[in-house]
Amino acid sequence: MAGKQIVALWGSPGSGTTLTAVKIARELASRRKSVMLVLGDSETPSVPLLLPQTDAGKSLGHLLSLPSVSQTDLFRHCVPVGTSLSLMGYMYGENEKTWPEYSEQRAKEFLDILRDSADYAVIDCPHHLLSSILTAVALEQAGLVLRVVNADIKSVVFVKSQRPFLAESRFRWEDHISVINNVLPFQDVRTYEETFGGKAYTLPHLSALQRQYDEYRLLEPMAGKEGKLYETVIRKIIEKEIVE
Repeated sequence: MAGKQIVALWGSPGSGTTLTAVKIARELASRRKSVMLVLGDSETPSVPLLLPQTDAGKSLGHLLSLPSVSQTDLFRHCVPVGTSLSLMGYMYGENEKTWPEYSEQRAKEFLDILRDSADYAVIDCPHHLLSSILTAVALEQAGLVLRVVNADIKSVVFVKSQRPFLAESRFRWEDHISVINNVLPFQDVRTYEETFGGKAYTLPHLSALQRQYDEYRLLEPMAGKEGKLYETVIRKIIEKEIVE
């Protein structure tokens, strides 16, 4: 199919990687494409932040710990949202020690099944690049990698500290595209665009996003003029970088 089927997002802690992944997945699904949103953080599970009443039996950790993984297993562990979008992730009360460790081969098998199961898979990678097997495999195999950062020194320090771990050619560092998130009106992002290097997109700060987060409504569209400007950038990322 045309376009980049697996989209992986990684970034500095607190930069809004999960939020950006949710909004990209939601927009893709609104185009009547089947989308799997994989929320890989086992330290702070994200599924309860989106759908607090989710069945605990659908954990991504349980899926990856099975003796073998089939497409049927994958669908059993998905949480459908409407007709086109499904979520996968860790559940309330779980952490990185809840389930047995899985192998790199298992992570690769999981991504192969994702390719066969949906038009697009959007993977929200944990920021622990050294210890997360899923992150390493997703960054290697994704057709598009988005690096989500803030316009602040914390993100600069984090990205610089992680670059040595992604220096191997298989990670294609130079192809990563920056998404500079939560930019305040007074901030000049040009310096940060130059610091992070490569192509970059800018998402504005919106207090409405925090309200959506607090009210478990991140899967809803944005309202108001500022919300429309935000979603315009999300659509631009999809149209220019994902859908060819």
